[in-house]
Order: sequence, then C-alpha cells, then structure tokens
Amino acid sequence: MSVRKIRFLTAVLLLALAVLLIAAAGAETAEDITSSCRLKPLSGKKSFPNCTDRDYTTYWRSDNGKGACIEVTVPDGETASGVTVQWFEHPHAWGLQVQDGSGEWIDAGHTEGLYLTDYLPLPEGTTFFRVTNAPKEKRHFNLIELRIYGAGGLPPEVQQWQPPADKADLMLLVAHSDDEVLWFGGALPRYAGEEKRACQVCMMVPSMPYRRLELLDCLWHCGVRNYPVWSTFRDAYSGTLNKQYKVWDKKHVYDVVTEWIRRFKPDVLLTHDIQGEYGHGAHRVCADAAMHCVEFAASAKKFPKSAGKYGSWDVPKCYIHLYEENPVDMDWRQPLDAFGGKTGFDVAEEAFKCHVSQQKTDYHVEDWGPWDNSLFGLFRTLVGPDEKKDDFFENIP
Repeated sequence: MSVRKIRFLTAVLLLALAVLLIAAAGAETAEDITSSCRLKPLSGKKSFPNCTDRDYTTYWRSDNGKGACIEVTVPDGETASGVTVQWFEHPHAWGLQVQDGSGEWIDAGHTEGLYLTDYLPLPEGTTFFRVTNAPKEKRHFNLIELRIYGAGGLPPEVQQWQPPADKADLMLLVAHSDDEVLWFGGALPRYAGEEKRACQVCMMVPSMPYRRLELLDCLWHCGVRNYPVWSTFRDAYSGTLNKQYKVWDKKHVYDVVTEWIRRFKPDVLLTHDIQGEYGHGAHRVCADAAMHCVEFAASAKKFPKSAGKYGSWDVPKCYIHLYEENPVDMDWRQPLDAFGGKTGFDVAEEAFKCHVSQQKTDYHVEDWGPWDNSLFGLFRTLVGPDEKKDDFFENIP
C-alpha cells in the first residue's frame, strides 16, 4: 500500500472519529445542576429552601411584583440550558431574564403559565439569569420546586406539556390521581407511549397540590403528552352510588362529563368499574356518568351550553373496567419498543411509584385478582363488535 493511500485512509479514519466524538458530545444529557448554582431570592428568603428540597408538600412563597424573582449564578465552567418550575397551585405567567451588553435585564422567554410543571429553555452559554414573572405579570410565586439544567440534551423526565387535546383518540375518565394506572394498567403506556395516540386524562377530584404533581409525573412516565384536566369535585368516600350523588350533584356531574366528551371528541372512552372496583362511590359515579353522558353528548338538546361551544359528539366506543358484557382481556405484558422492551405492566408499576404519597397504602398495580386491570367490557360501539378483543381501537379507522 502506497504512503499516499495510507495517509488518505488515516485522514478518513480521523474524520470519522471526529464525527463520532462530536455526536457523542451532542448526545450528552443535561444534568440537574440546581444544587451547585448560587440562588438569590429577592424575597421570601426564610421559605426559599422549600423550592429546592425535592418535596412536593413544601413550597416557597415570594412577595408580589419585583419580589417574585430569583437570581441564578451558574458554577464556573458550566452553563445552564433551561429551567423547570413546579407550582403549588394556580400557575401563572413566568419567564427568564438575562442581561444585555449594558447590564440591563431583558426577557429571554416566558410562558402563559398554563401548567403546574413548566419548562423554559435558556440562550446558549447562559451563566447568570433570573427566574421571574413574565412581562406585565405582578403576582407572587408559590413555587414547589425549581430545577436548573446544565448543558446537553434534556433528560426524558423533563416535562414539556402540550395543551389538552383538541381531538382525543382515547379519553380516560377517572376519579382520583393514581386511578389511571391502578385500574387501567398498561393502557396509557401502550396507547400514549407506544402508539403515540392522543390520550386525554380527565380527573374528577383535584385533590391536594402535591398529588396533582405526582399525577403529572406518572402520566409523563407513561408517555402522555396532552395535559390532563381536573374538575372541582371534593374528595369524599361513599360506599354506594346514591350516597356519592348526595355529595356530588348528579346534574353537575353529567354536565361536566358531557362537556368533556364534546370538547375532546374521543374515539374511545374508558372508565371505572360500575361497582367502583373496591366499592368506591366516586368510581361508581364515573362509570354511571360515562354510561349516560355518551348519549347526552350526542344530542344537542342535552346541556345545550357545551353543545353550542363544542358541538355534539357521538362516542364510537366506550369500555368499562370489569364490565361483564362483551368482555375483552387486554394483555399488558407485551414488550413496548418505546420503553426499551419493558411491558406496559412494567411501565404502569414504575409510574405508580411517581405517586409518592400513596406508596404506604395497600394498593398495587395488578393484572390479576378481583380488580384485574386487564379486564374490560365493551359497553357501547358504533363500529361493530370486537372480534380480536385485544385492542380498544379495533374497528376504528
């Protein structure tokens, strides 16, 4: 082999190695550098450690206006790529500021403050910045957590929510946070995570602020990207449907669920057991409401206000957990490529652990026993009966 050819091959190999090194560097995942940054709140210094303690039950409250501000200095030799904030409740418009060449603080991006967990990127190379209100916003911060990310690609757990679905493939109607995996197993990992369908979770009980954040963590882990919606029904346990309707006004329940169906226009509606799994009245209400509201939503005469706003919607398919007619047995034990070969059941088990406050309860993700989360029944279909009985979207174009 000639010297010229050897030099040519050497150059090619060196170029290939350089490309691989650049690709590897670009593939590095950004780390959470919050603990190594210098954080200076302009107000509320006593409670400020609460927003960096990784505890969803504590939060930092700032003053209004200019007091709602944190100055962040990144460690020497590092840069920050973005910021996540998690709100105690009632998120509002917030943003990031950097200094221009004259030392003036300028807007580096802001959000409308629609989500309890919200992320904003920073300009490349940022080492000093502020987390503060968006322009014209003057409210105080009630921040549960602040997370600052270093250089690199965002880790998969960083939540960047899309709005609630304009048109949902699957609408999951549940009573409480954690019901979405306890009683429905691998449904969200399969349809949201693996099949990338628009899955809209509708929650009757908002519960405590920390449980709402746990829900967001759980849904994101399952692959859900459309932000959930909550109603305002208070948490209350009743052992029967009638007793629960003494706590929750039946007409109001029907109004809310009918509006959700019309708003999200699901191809498939999925909800709780008629008997409330272990007998919970709120679960029973979800099943009862689904059975009635699929009819109401199709008629413009029923609850005309939401019909005028969203139009009518005739739900093609509705499944109810443990419903005995037209049964289907979903196999949540199939490997999912989107989760590296883990099964939907595996992912549901992992996601339930996001509900940190519920880990000392007796509840577990189970696809066996009396509340088997793989057993459902087809309550309603406009597209014919299921034949294969292994897919909620069977016969849906």
